[in-house]
Amino acid sequence: MKRLVSLFLAGLATLLPLILSLYLIYWLVTFMDGLLDPLLILILGKAIPGLGFLITITIIILVGLMATNIIGHKLIAWSEQIFVKIPLLGKMYATFKRITNSFFSSNKTSFRQVALVEFPRKGIYSLGFITNDCFPYIDEDTYSIFIPTTPNPTSGWFIIMSRDHVKILDISVEKGIEMVISAGMVNNLSDK
Repeated sequence: MKRLVSLFLAGLATLLPLILSLYLIYWLVTFMDGLLDPLLILILGKAIPGLGFLITITIIILVGLMATNIIGHKLIAWSEQIFVKIPLLGKMYATFKRITNSFFSSNKTSFRQVALVEFPRKGIYSLGFITNDCFPYIDEDTYSIFIPTTPNPTSGWFIIMSRDHVKILDISVEKGIEMVISAGMVNNLSDK
């Protein structure tokens, strides 16, 4: 029974990111179809299945093209400045933008190192990831640490802990994420 549960969790950890990604794409395509269908029915007299997919891909590529050239980059930055000033919506947008940038960043510095901390209480250890080498609102040497949940590491706790209470592990961030997703079943530390 224990083996069956561990296989189930490993399968869930493998499938969940794929399912969530596919669902997000499905939702986006369905949303675009929903926007276009009334217009196409009005113009052509019928809806065209799959047109939402093509238009979604085209829009994403065009925005990417615009974001990577100088004029488009300035236009996007200008529109973001206006958007961020909208109460509530602007705060949400800025937060999602920072999170998205940390995941899609080419330098991959969102998680710097893997740490072992006593959390949620003394005597219980959790694997965490150093997100920053200091926390500016505390006058002592601290680490900002993200402690992910298992098997879905996209949620978790953000803690600030004194450096004296943090043990930095000599493993790669990728290996640390593997350990979290597998609920500790993958713990071969020989591959740094």
